[in-house]
Amino acid sequence: MGEAGFTPLSQLYPSKQRCRVRVRISRLWVSFNPNNGTVLGLDSLLIDDEGGAMQAHVHPIDKKRLEERLVEGKVYALSGFVVGVSQGNYMTCRNRFMMYIGSQTVVDDIDGDVDSIPLHRFDFVDIGDVSSRNCDNSLLTDVIGQVVEVRPIQEVLKKFRMIQICSLRIEDLSGKEQEVTLYGNLANDFYAEIREKCRQGPVVAVFSGMCVRYYNGKGCTVCSSSPSKYYLDLEIPETHEFRANLHHPKIPIVHPQSQQESPAAPTQESQSISKLSQELRSSWRTIKQLQSLDPFESPKNTRFLCRASIIKIDCAKGWSYHGCFHCRRSITGDGSQFWCNRCDSVNKKRKRPVWWYKLDAVVEDATGTMNLMIFAEEAQELIGVAAEDLVDEITDGNRRTVPDAILNLIGSTHAFQVSIDDRSLGFVVKWVLNDDDLMLLKHSGSSQMTVGGDSPLPEEDSSSSASSCSSQLTEVGHA
Repeated sequence: MGEAGFTPLSQLYPSKQRCRVRVRISRLWVSFNPNNGTVLGLDSLLIDDEGGAMQAHVHPIDKKRLEERLVEGKVYALSGFVVGVSQGNYMTCRNRFMMYIGSQTVVDDIDGDVDSIPLHRFDFVDIGDVSSRNCDNSLLTDVIGQVVEVRPIQEVLKKFRMIQICSLRIEDLSGKEQEVTLYGNLANDFYAEIREKCRQGPVVAVFSGMCVRYYNGKGCTVCSSSPSKYYLDLEIPETHEFRANLHHPKIPIVHPQSQQESPAAPTQESQSISKLSQELRSSWRTIKQLQSLDPFESPKNTRFLCRASIIKIDCAKGWSYHGCFHCRRSITGDGSQFWCNRCDSVNKKRKRPVWWYKLDAVVEDATGTMNLMIFAEEAQELIGVAAEDLVDEITDGNRRTVPDAILNLIGSTHAFQVSIDDRSLGFVVKWVLNDDDLMLLKHSGSSQMTVGGDSPLPEEDSSSSASSCSSQLTEVGHA
């Protein structure tokens, strides 16, 4: 037992009951699905007197009450919480357990002598090692470096949302550079603050809770996600040490926002969304219409919308595969190493294999039935669980064993965006529209959605139970 009867975070585990902790809320953020904006809850990083850390989660039902009660940076005594195994994804600290705060949790303010509890805790990754974190979302990445260059804010239309993006470069003590990309409000706040800071001299930046993604032509980029924060010239030992060893300080080059690059006015944004909506509405087809298409005459990468119900999932050839994170193609291995013949056919650099979904679904509408292949993220959005998690659940070693999470899709109806695959000449799902997508599609521009350009889509067909994953538009990562 710690100070004044408080239990240290390091001694919390699921079966331990009636504990009380004294913690500082180091970071507080609303977690959400970047694909459809669905709020998943309120999350925080807690630190105690011993410097121990634990991530905490508040369910959406309790979010409003606790969002008004909890303040980032303050110290609280918490009791009546539940400790469980961590989610295993998007964690901000190395703790296999996490705290669940709910309606039964008692939150008491603590004032007075709280200086012994640190405000910040980071697990910095050297810039040279950032690539090893590519596509590994189990533990988010913290990096530190001097800001070298900041590019103007750009706007990208992702589905029916305009996303602000700020790209920049940081440099470590050895001169090695790292690309960083920030999204949404974080991008706007950073750009405004760095413009003021750069006038005072070199700036040392800390980026916490970041994802690492590989993009062709850019290499590995550190990208913001829901838990991400940035700190400029933060008063911590690591920043002081960095400055003391900085032999080549640089004043950041902050490119000004030109008139053309300025964030779009509401009318411009509406026009972009309206144009996208018109393109999507004109692409509705029935299964019969899709089956009548000649794959050799259709323009390459043409995409169509089709509303259909899943009536069967054929897993005779399995439902998952080892693939490349970047292009999602199957990877090659020699037993100890893996590489992608498409992304790196010459150097055969070692890659960490990723389990991806491959679902051979049979779907139907009023006009007929057909097969749809649903791969990777599109399938994950439907199922709600990463393929790797379901693979780990299989105990008999038979990869053809179909988990219930996949079987539960049978009978569900969705609006699919599909295209013809160049190799198999079959249809592949590129995007699954959710309720919000369909509502925006319905009310942007024309109030009617047409099927095949001939007849209106019935009113009752304007809903879908699917989650969304857009591969049609520019990928901008976690917003």
